[in-house]
Amino acid sequence: MIYQDRPTGQKAAKKQLKRRQCKDKVGEVTVTNLLQQFRDTLVEIEDQKKQDRKIILEQQVMMIQQSQEKQELDKIEKKEQIMKMNISNLNPISAAYFQNRKLEIM
Repeated sequence: MIYQDRPTGQKAAKKQLKRRQCKDKVGEVTVTNLLQQFRDTLVEIEDQKKQDRKIILEQQVMMIQQSQEKQELDKIEKKEQIMKMNISNLNPISAAYFQNRKLEIM
């Protein structure tokens, strides 16, 4: 003979149903809270990425500006060297070239 539990009564069935619903609600609340925290974390990460990108772009702009300034300084130094050059000891073709360069610079 197989032993079977007797069926639950109406009140007991309702209590069990209520308990399950309460547990589900608690579970839903924690899942909802976890999802919200996850979304908040994702938003914070995205904001941090945007800030990092902005900083990197600013650094790149500064590096480009520094490079351009260095190139300008190099050009000025080359022009000064040409202007200071003594062309009296050069052959006539080179002397004419550097004389023309001096005129262009001035």
